[in-house]
Amino acid sequence: MRAIITDIRAGKAAALAEDGTVHLVDAKNRAVGQEIRIPAKHRRRWKKPLTWAVCAAVLCGMATTGVYAAYEPYASVSVVGGTDSVEYTVNRFDQVLGTRVSGKEQPPDGKIPRFVHIDKAVEHTVRQEAKEGERVSITVTSRSSGHAERLREHIDERFRQSGDKRNPPEVRVQPPEKPGNAPGESRPSESAEQA
Repeated sequence: MRAIITDIRAGKAAALAEDGTVHLVDAKNRAVGQEIRIPAKHRRRWKKPLTWAVCAAVLCGMATTGVYAAYEPYASVSVVGGTDSVEYTVNRFDQVLGTRVSGKEQPPDGKIPRFVHIDKAVEHTVRQEAKEGERVSITVTSRSSGHAERLREHIDERFRQSGDKRNPPEVRVQPPEKPGNAPGESRPSESAEQA
């Protein structure tokens, strides 16, 4: 790129380039008004790929966090009626991740699909148990006592709004005091408890 020397001071010369930029060059054998050739500087080509890499890393981190929150067991809701009990494992968004049934091989009417909101799943199970004339008790356990209380209030409110006064379920919170009490943690076997 061509440039013209415009000023010389203290061993340095200011050169005005064709594109309007001023460059500082050595003043050796230079005079004001002299035309010189300045090599084009290589632009930093690493900035753009680095920006894309950082954006991709942030996007992957956000996606991983979302998937973790959606699939990590955070609470459990147990519906006990008569000889049967159904335990729903719930994520942070109060969606069903899994179902465990004792007394029968499957939930009362078949399999509850994943990611159904817990109040719909519990309401369905309670209605099935109420048809059989059983008294139903619901226990909410969570890693956070605040979350468990909000979930209990939500389920309790759902049954109050339904208007079924005949056999309302008892809803209570069980604090996660013991290591095997929190959802997602391994529970000791019955033989270990008896020993």
